[in-house]
Amino acid sequence: MKKRVLLLLPLFLGACSDGGESPIIKIEKLSVKVDSDNNSVEGEDYANKMDNLPTLKVGDEVEALLLLDGNGAELKTFKLQNDEELATKLIYKEEEVSTEGNLTDEGKGQLRFKDGVTQSQVIVRATIEHVDENGDVKLEFYLSSKAECEGAEEVIGLKTTNEKEN
Repeated sequence: MKKRVLLLLPLFLGACSDGGESPIIKIEKLSVKVDSDNNSVEGEDYANKMDNLPTLKVGDEVEALLLLDGNGAELKTFKLQNDEELATKLIYKEEEVSTEGNLTDEGKGQLRFKDGVTQSQVIVRATIEHVDENGDVKLEFYLSSKAECEGAEEVIGLKTTNEKEN
């Protein structure tokens, strides 16, 4: 019996890496709303050209349309992993998200998907509330699926400036 289990062990361990079942977060669209005295940048899609993102300051907004894909498996949890620099709001299809217990908590940026959901779209709206002296502000996302695999992580680095320095 032990030999049979040992022979099957590589199949279980390699199922995720070989089968490509890890979930995927794809940034479908990324736009910014910058309002300054001189100009207003709005509506341009930066999803495929993040290096061209304008420098942002407190009060500026970023909106990311994310495609969440379980890659053949059901989605489990989507989570924002941001600090106090950003105020965020999630927009999602309510019929795909569980309201049972405290598994979904919009205030903490966490969504728990219902059984059967393998793909979804989530819009993340973030407003910059604070910029430290380093100017490091990031939108960070984590997605897990019901497959026994590592989750997916995605980070959008935002260039920011502290207006007091200008």
